[in-house]
Amino acid sequence: MNDYIIFTDLDGTLLDHHDYSFAEAIPALKKIKEMQIPLIINSSKTFAEIKQIREKMHINWAFSVENGAAIFLPDGKISGTDNAMEQIILGIPYHKILNILKSLREIDGFEFKGFNDFSVKGLMLETGLPEIEATQAKQRLASEPLLWLDGEDKLKMFEEKLNHQGLQLIQGGRFLHVMGKNDKSTAMAWLLNRFNLDSKTLVIALGDSQNDLRMLEQADYAAIIRKNNGESLQISKSPETIVKSKSIAPMGWQEAIDELFKNLNIG
Repeated sequence: MNDYIIFTDLDGTLLDHHDYSFAEAIPALKKIKEMQIPLIINSSKTFAEIKQIREKMHINWAFSVENGAAIFLPDGKISGTDNAMEQIILGIPYHKILNILKSLREIDGFEFKGFNDFSVKGLMLETGLPEIEATQAKQRLASEPLLWLDGEDKLKMFEEKLNHQGLQLIQGGRFLHVMGKNDKSTAMAWLLNRFNLDSKTLVIALGDSQNDLRMLEQADYAAIIRKNNGESLQISKSPETIVKSKSIAPMGWQEAIDELFKNLNIG
């Protein structure tokens, strides 16, 4: 039987978009753990947020933060304790991103509000996050989520100016994410290469949003979780390698894992 590895987004994929619960996906999480299949979180969330979520899920695998901007290896390995966490930055450091955004705002007058502009209380109101999680969401390494407050015509100009500075703009579940020319697929490829898993491991990826697109397309099998508005992300991939959930997260994640495991005769 093939070896497997699973890469998953969190918000809107494994976590409920409103209360961030994963309760309905616990049976699938338990099965994955019992089978010792690597479960790699690959999310737009920060290190502090994901570390806490991993603890709640009782998983100890490596993970990627801020849309592939950085990777963390427990004990420098694909799994281990969190005592000595190796950090690899794949993107552009946060202070450089903030300096570029400040310059674009001052010179070109673009109107937006990034996480750095929000107080903790303001971010709590905007996202529905509790205080601890909102504080963690502001502890960034190499990306800045923002709300666009300007016109659509200016958004295109904003994106072009970011590109000239070596940055890109990616649509997430709720926010636009400003970051280097890395993404979740970059982190996935880096981890597969680091641990020599490229050729011998079947890669499964689960996601729901535009910032998951490349990760999903580069995986061997992709699970697309239905969005809250009933829509599903469209990807370029052979139909037989795609699973689409009928439910939203977290039940949609449970459904997708059940269907994938059935199709692939896993377990």
